[in-house]
Amino acid sequence: MSSISRIDIEELDSDVRIREELGVDSLMAMEIVATCEKHLDICIDEGQLYDVETIGDFERLIVTIYNEKHGSKN
Repeated sequence: MSSISRIDIEELDSDVRIREELGVDSLMAMEIVATCEKHLDICIDEGQLYDVETIGDFERLIVTIYNEKHGSKN
């Protein structure tokens, strides 16, 4: 997310609001999603993104999808 939003990684914590604070627009969001899908071998349904507001929300979604596909390591 840091490379796409051009925000220093040090400024990214779980409470940062993706749209409002980082200025991530829909095109940037789709680029972030595509990058995660490619690197993690997952598929993120667009409907799953509606409730994502913060970096923490996005992280939890990604972990859930990853664990559903690849099995939880817990």
